[in-house]
Amino acid sequence: MAAEEFLDPTDSVAVPRKTAARLPSLEGKVVTLLDISKAKGDHLLDRVEELLHERLHPKAVIRKRKPTFARPAPEDLRAEILKQSDAVIEALAD
Repeated sequence: MAAEEFLDPTDSVAVPRKTAARLPSLEGKVVTLLDISKAKGDHLLDRVEELLHERLHPKAVIRKRKPTFARPAPEDLRAEILKQSDAVIEALAD
């Protein structure tokens, strides 16, 4: 039996991958919820926002939306999120 092979469909050349340290808590932090413009993503983020307020008590929750799911977020949107936020939760749903 041949070994299974998994392929990553993202283009690592087009968008370099970056990582960030995980925050110990979101309490008192500004959290941006980024809707990537996929169908029903806003419904998922509505529930995430409810849970954030119920359980994690952020300082603020900001909602942003990408113009299209087919491309990375525009540079100005990324810069705005970086300037305003301590954490970002990106969601997609179909």
